[in-house]
Amino acid sequence: MVSINEELKVAKAAKAAIDALLKTPKSAVLVTLVKAKHAAVFNPSSGAALNEARANVGIALSILIHGMPTQEKIDKAKFAIDVWIRELEGSL
Repeated sequence: MVSINEELKVAKAAKAAIDALLKTPKSAVLVTLVKAKHAAVFNPSSGAALNEARANVGIALSILIHGMPTQEKIDKAKFAIDVWIRELEGSL
């Protein structure tokens, strides 16, 4: 389990990694995506909206990590990460 501040840093790094997927191979950002997925999935809290955002990120990143990164998958992951970041910032 990590703090909200650490989780927010990981979320922002994941957002940058997702943006890089359009220009670099998945292998170049895989470690960052896996770290973000783990931070989202293994950090439950009492906030329902934040937990939902975390679950959505976990699913979107799992799909992206374990498959070919298509534009649709990238867009879904970016949206999920944006919601996750907003919820984390609201928790500070």
